[in-house]
Amino acid sequence: MATLQKSVSFSLMGTLAASCLLLIALSVQGGAAVPIRSYCKLNESDFLQPYFTNRTFRMAEEVSLVDNNTDVRLICEDKLYHGVNENERCNVMKQVLKFTLEEVLLPEFDRFKPYMKDAVSFLEMLSNKLSQCHIENDDQHIHRNVQKLKDTVKELGESGKIKAIGEVNLLFMFLQEACS
Repeated sequence: MATLQKSVSFSLMGTLAASCLLLIALSVQGGAAVPIRSYCKLNESDFLQPYFTNRTFRMAEEVSLVDNNTDVRLICEDKLYHGVNENERCNVMKQVLKFTLEEVLLPEFDRFKPYMKDAVSFLEMLSNKLSQCHIENDDQHIHRNVQKLKDTVKELGESGKIKAIGEVNLLFMFLQEACS
């Protein structure tokens, strides 16, 4: 009986110690149960949703017909990935996606129906899945490249927003290539 009591006692103490360690680890991470990763990754299946993919590409196609500025390309490998390692490209696209959602698509949400609602919800889902990733080392080169894209969109004004919406299909393809 004494041996059984000691065994239960040690088991209980072990469980309590493990629980305390878990609570400490969660409090250090600010309560986040998902570990922060230094790399970004999406599943290939995230991009295999025909309805949302179709709506996103249809919206981009329709809006690109309104885009009169054929001299400028926003989503361009040379500009976005300049000086960026291949394993950091998803972080670049994560920031481009965030900018496109917050500064371009959401303010224009009532335009370009019926596709905008579905395209935005799909892209928000991808953005949410990427929200936990970050770069551990210096990321100034990434911020600089993304800032150039932001500056170009703002410099072009309404035409820049139209161009960004018209290139959502390229954003989708770059995200898929860099993050899955």
